[in-house]
Amino acid sequence: MFLAWKELLYSKLKFSLIIGVLVLIGYLLFLISGLSNGLMNMNREAIDTWGGDAIIMTEESNQNLAQSVIDKDAVEGDFKDISPIRNTAVITSTDDRKQNALLFGIDKGTFIEPEVIEGKMFKEDFEVVADDTFKEKGFKIGDDLDLAGTDESLTITGFTAGAKYNAAPILYANNDTADVLTNGRLKDKVNAFVVKDPDFKNIKVNNDLQVVDTESFIKKLPGYTEQKLTLDFMSYFLFAISAFIIGIFLYVITIQKAPIYGLLKAQGISNSFLGKSVIYQTLMLSVLAVIIALALTFLTAYFLPPVVPIIFKWQMIAIYAATLIITALLGGLFSIRSVQKVDPLKTIG
Repeated sequence: MFLAWKELLYSKLKFSLIIGVLVLIGYLLFLISGLSNGLMNMNREAIDTWGGDAIIMTEESNQNLAQSVIDKDAVEGDFKDISPIRNTAVITSTDDRKQNALLFGIDKGTFIEPEVIEGKMFKEDFEVVADDTFKEKGFKIGDDLDLAGTDESLTITGFTAGAKYNAAPILYANNDTADVLTNGRLKDKVNAFVVKDPDFKNIKVNNDLQVVDTESFIKKLPGYTEQKLTLDFMSYFLFAISAFIIGIFLYVITIQKAPIYGLLKAQGISNSFLGKSVIYQTLMLSVLAVIIALALTFLTAYFLPPVVPIIFKWQMIAIYAATLIITALLGGLFSIRSVQKVDPLKTIG
């Protein structure tokens, strides 16, 4: 440890370059992690706020909510608690702005009723509680939203947080509003039921229906799994790149220090002591780089506009930080073999 620390202090510029590379890799990795979580959350946050255990849809819908149409009394009394939902896509606008959205017709008083953070819950037909994305875009409580393709309009009575489905903001309204906007297609019918019952797997439903647990339903959302896999693979490649880069840097530095290692060996310093010095050095470099990368990441996130979805999960951040450090240590292991091969007689001359 002493030898490793002294060398870091002596060769500041050389080791600053290694730290700089690791900082950039860690910075990119943590940002990708936050953006990945943010993007994934945009797809599922409304479903998470519902707090349901499963979703009931028609078998032929292929787990597509909009393509599922069920009689509203199809599963009445079968589960502990169910909440029907109706769904339709809308394009809303005022005089100076437009916003694509999904309108969800719900029963008031059910467990999926949104928590209003500003304003009040809808009471009448064509009143809606909007996701706070509308507020960020400049919409206000009391605004009348014209609907493309119809003569109807909606009035915002309140805002709620965490109401996005498949990255689209949600407008919550009553069932009569949803019936009108779907041209009566959902009269006495619903798109799906959200189930709150831990024993849902033990309850049988009609053959033309399927009960899908919430996580499986989320994974089938269009683009969700593909986005997640793409971003995950980017992270994996960054880990591999970091190990490769740190390995090259330390190997080159080790070769340059061969005469010094030869002199130390001639004085009786063991290979294990020198090997530990390399590992301690790599550990200090990687820990310092991770701390700097985290600081830069949080600073960047602070200045990002609200429209950029970025969410940090401390457990994931800790895993990534630890993995980055371990990856750097694995890269440093390649240099230990070079230290062991140094012949003191040849290097001293």
